[in-house]
Amino acid sequence: MLAFIFDHSFQFMTRKYLLIICMLSWVGLAKAQVQKFTLKQCIDYAWQNNLDIKQSMLNTQSSAIDVKASKASLLPTLSASAGQNYQFGRTVDRFTNTYINQTIRSNNFGLNVGVTLFNGFQNINNIKQKTFTQKASEESLEATKNQIALSISSSFLQTIQAIETINNAQLQIASTQQRIDKAQKQVDAGAADLSNLLTLKAQIANEQLTLVNAVNGKNAAILTLRNLMQLPITTDFEVVVPNIEGITTKTNPDVLEVFETALNNMPQIKSAVQQSNAARAQTSISKGLLSPTISLYGSISTVYSQSAKTATINPIPIGYQIIGKTQNGNEPVLQPINSYTTKTIDFSSQFKNNIGQGAGVSFSWNLFNGFQVQNQIQKAKINMLISDMNLQKQKNTLLNDINTAVNSYNAAKAKYDATLNSEDAQKTSLDYIQKRFDAGASTTFDFINAKNNYLQAQSNELQAKYELIFRALIIEYYRGNTITL
Repeated sequence: MLAFIFDHSFQFMTRKYLLIICMLSWVGLAKAQVQKFTLKQCIDYAWQNNLDIKQSMLNTQSSAIDVKASKASLLPTLSASAGQNYQFGRTVDRFTNTYINQTIRSNNFGLNVGVTLFNGFQNINNIKQKTFTQKASEESLEATKNQIALSISSSFLQTIQAIETINNAQLQIASTQQRIDKAQKQVDAGAADLSNLLTLKAQIANEQLTLVNAVNGKNAAILTLRNLMQLPITTDFEVVVPNIEGITTKTNPDVLEVFETALNNMPQIKSAVQQSNAARAQTSISKGLLSPTISLYGSISTVYSQSAKTATINPIPIGYQIIGKTQNGNEPVLQPINSYTTKTIDFSSQFKNNIGQGAGVSFSWNLFNGFQVQNQIQKAKINMLISDMNLQKQKNTLLNDINTAVNSYNAAKAKYDATLNSEDAQKTSLDYIQKRFDAGASTTFDFINAKNNYLQAQSNELQAKYELIFRALIIEYYRGNTITL
């Protein structure tokens, strides 16, 4: 009765796992054509779509605009002005120089140009500072791209490791199924005990569970890869499994050799160098505030007013007025009083006739402003020291990371060699016990135990191999080589 229940439960579990696998396969076939990506294609796609990289690209573009703006500060400034004015009540007419009591409308126009001839080289140093900052931003972008590439490489390797685990699990299930079929025939013929068959069925259930876990692991790795690439959820894709034979033995790293190479290649070091240069340029800008400023300027202007009048016809005498008396005869001196008909001078004539021009050189020197400039210089020097320390910290971090990477690679290499030996030994043991089991000279327990030992050794070898490949990719990254498989 117990055997019947166990056999019934086993058959139910087997059908369940097989149904899940079949459904996954059917869904994959039902979807649109799957896109396949190599590691390089995954990295290239992420470099175009990853949000962190896009944000770094925007920072770089902003720095480039700052460089353009700093260079434009060397150009002359040009400004235009125009105004319309109304005067009410008693006022002096600027054209007749007399008092009038009326509303006068006037317009004025001006054009001004100026250029800085000298300001302690602040503009030149500002260009240098912005250029260094732009280069630092560009190197930061490269550092971000490299970090994304390493993360994608890790997920890519986890994916192909899961694929290899799936393939191995399927082979083991097929192998165990063959022995189940043989044991079933022996039980049906009464030539074998039922316990051996049940043990084999329990073994294949465990192997099917391993297969399902491997499929889940692959799906999780692909999901991580998809997120790093910012690949749309509607796009179904698979990875192209590369030929990795020999990759694990390509490198023989030395810490100092890798470090010397990395100092010239790593973008985070280049970025820190440019930030240090930018801090020095900022110090020069602050020192320039102590110098005088010499500027050249020029202007041209004109004006129009309603009060600007001109006579339209000959004057008409309307009388006389006494303006004095003669010295000898004391006779009155008369002056004719004339009447005029006038009109406002037209706009174009006033615009042309009232043009005024001016040019000059200005000199200014801030002799004292409460030590503000001196304080700015001191802060700039402190920031320069901080940037130098940050550069040294980046170098120290790089050396520590490389030392860790080399040690991790060596440890992974030793682990991989050990797992190879273990897998080979367990394979030899399994082959021997399997032959004895097939000949009836060994128990099912011995066969299952040997097979589980081999499966564990095989799993350890897979993990060690892909860990070693990833560690080798990190070493190649520090050497400035392209991350690829």
